Amino acid sequence: MEQRLLAQGAGNNSVINVYPNRVEFRTGWNSENADSLGLKQIANVSIRGLVNCTLTIEVNDGRRLDVERMALPDARQVKAAVEAQKRKAGLYE
Repeated sequence: MEQRLLAQGAGNNSVINVYPNRVEFRTGWNSENADSLGLKQIANVSIRGLVNCTLTIEVNDGRRLDVERMALPDARQVKAAVEAQKRKAGLYE
């Protein structure tokens, strides 16, 4: 069963899809590399910049996933969707 997509953003050779229980990163030629993170694994989401933004997702194991050259509305939409899902699940502190 495919879950509905809450938010989507595209950056420098990568696409971020936000679903109700996970965040999925697709990179590479034709989005062939997929990496999925559960909401419990995400520690923080931040945006840096105004025109070509950088969306940074910090993971509990110490990794930082940067998606550069995003449009500001896409970055804000992805950040808001992740924070709303974490708040809804009671994981956001």
